[in-house]
Amino acid sequence: MFRFRQIITPVVFALVFGYFGYHLMHGERGVLALLQLRQEVARAEATLAETEATKRIWERRVAALRSQSLDPDMIDERARALLHMAWPDDIVVFTPSR
Repeated sequence: MFRFRQIITPVVFALVFGYFGYHLMHGERGVLALLQLRQEVARAEATLAETEATKRIWERRVAALRSQSLDPDMIDERARALLHMAWPDDIVVFTPSR
């Protein structure tokens, strides 16, 4: 009986520490979950950087289309070339809009 009382206390503490140790590593807020969250944050930041780069590209393209910086004839010429709606020997006559 005396031997059992000497052994029970360390066993209970070992089980308690084992329980908390397991959940420290594998729990919902454990070390492994923290590492996974850090990886997700890194992927999200990479996606954000890529998206911001794409946004800057589109902002430059849109800024180039503003009426203050473009010649309407040049826009029309480029649109016709890209859409294959004009040939090099075409003569385009613009009429004023009413």
